[in-house]
Amino acid sequence: MIIWAQGASPADHDERQGCDCVEGGTVEDVFDTTGRPPTGWMHAIFHGGPYGEDVRRCIPGPPAPETLAVPLVEGGVHTYRLWTVGSWSDPEDPIAVYNPEGPPVPPPLLSRQEQAWLRERHHREGLGPIDLVVLDARGQPVRDPSASTLESVLAGLQRREHMLLQRLTGHDEGDSYLQVLLDEDDTYEVVHGAGTAAEREETRSASQAAVLDAVLRWAAEQPTWRTALEWPNPGDDS
Repeated sequence: MIIWAQGASPADHDERQGCDCVEGGTVEDVFDTTGRPPTGWMHAIFHGGPYGEDVRRCIPGPPAPETLAVPLVEGGVHTYRLWTVGSWSDPEDPIAVYNPEGPPVPPPLLSRQEQAWLRERHHREGLGPIDLVVLDARGQPVRDPSASTLESVLAGLQRREHMLLQRLTGHDEGDSYLQVLLDEDDTYEVVHGAGTAAEREETRSASQAAVLDAVLRWAAEQPTWRTALEWPNPGDDS
């Protein structure tokens, strides 16, 4: 579903066929001035684009529209895609988070503080050390996921969605992660990162089975995990 922001209408963009329209094809500029959005509206946060600096902007919902098209002053349209819906503190106040249309945006790696919180929660629940976290397409973490959980998360990816496996490393070890994207052409982009940002490599595969094999081996810290996929040779820029 595409919602057109104020100043745009489906008539202005004939190439967008079958879109849903609100308020006669526009979404008003509505902001929360009381701590609560007006009835029929919900809070939203936008990453980048014309709404990136807005505070307390509201959109129709819930539910939040999957896509929001915003006309640009210089012409054209900036499209936002819904990434997730959550709440900072009040379950009765859901907040939609939008990323710009374009290259899919993966869940961010857990910060050192977030890792510490997870370890603390794990400890309070009487569980042992936590080594691995998987973040699904909505950025929701699962601690020390089983093989069946990893298989389910991978199989549940929709086009343009990521899963992210992250080891909870020490402060001096840098980040260690494996990131999987299901792309528009139904191939998988697999990115491996270790240590520093420079230590990053990626490959592609059309086989979900091969990607799952790599994911399961990497999660189990098997040295053979790389053999499940074809990786470019070091220094190969092709």
